[in-house]
Amino acid sequence: MKNYLSNRKQPIKIEGVVSEWANISKGVPQGSILGPLLFNVFINDIFYFIKKGTLYNYADDNTLSFAHPDYDVLISTLEEESLVLIDWFKINCMKANPDKFQALAVGNNTLKNNPVFNIDSAIISCDDVVNLLGISIDYQLNFDSHIRSLCRKASQQLNVLKRIGSFLSRLNKLTIFHTFILSNFNFCPLAWHFCSKTNTKKLEKIQERALRFIYNDYDSSYEQLLSIACVPSLHVRRMRTMAAETFKILYKLAPLCLHDLVHFKNSNYSFRYSNIVDLPRVRTTKFGEKSFRYSAAELWNDLPEYIRSVGNFNQFTNLLQSWNGKICKCTACSN
Repeated sequence: MKNYLSNRKQPIKIEGVVSEWANISKGVPQGSILGPLLFNVFINDIFYFIKKGTLYNYADDNTLSFAHPDYDVLISTLEEESLVLIDWFKINCMKANPDKFQALAVGNNTLKNNPVFNIDSAIISCDDVVNLLGISIDYQLNFDSHIRSLCRKASQQLNVLKRIGSFLSRLNKLTIFHTFILSNFNFCPLAWHFCSKTNTKKLEKIQERALRFIYNDYDSSYEQLLSIACVPSLHVRRMRTMAAETFKILYKLAPLCLHDLVHFKNSNYSFRYSNIVDLPRVRTTKFGEKSFRYSAAELWNDLPEYIRSVGNFNQFTNLLQSWNGKICKCTACSN
């Protein structure tokens, strides 16, 4: 390891002029296999310094959160913990720039208080929307801004596909559709899955437009188009993703921090169905029923038993490909 990190040099090239070779005293080669492992070893002790808040870390991106009914305690705790993190960076020869920090107050009541943080001489106000690892998160958790951005980007790509469509075969169009357009909706879908029905319809409309163009079919219904293309709706696709993630959690294949989200139901009684999970009690719709903890448990219990009872992940995901969600058979839905 010492040999791997020692005696490395690099020059800098600006407008064709190359500098002399300089020693590299810190860092690892970019794109190396050992780089991510060494960086995790380097940064992972940062969690031991946070005592009151919760730190969420992805590589070099760190997000601090805290909740408290007392507004003054909320502000002071986040300011204190932020200074602790800044000190950690200084001690470890890194630099945090508070001017680039973002703050988000979740909920209307919290935002009405107009939270302002004073961190290392930087004044940080809460935004209506912040971007975190490619996801736009708004203070109401409606994800309107994120869905709007997704639809705009996918629509632009679809318009490009239409312009060059006359030069492409159907297979080429399908390849571009799956590779470029659908990929927009496959990035962290469970983060924004609980968006409004209006936003859900906007997303489905883009897929419908794409399929009508690819198959030159403007008469069939959306459901018929999905059947012709052998693809699920975007909503069903997200439900399948949620079911797969729930399987990983239940069988301890997911990261350890997720293991307490869903649990198999323990009971001394014999139930008609096996492998069901506990459905947590919730008090609200927005932050209760529309949460992964509740929706994942409800979804898992609604899966057919022949899918739910499979203990192998590959077999489970294969069976999910034929599952199109729960079908309600009540008289209201039948009509």
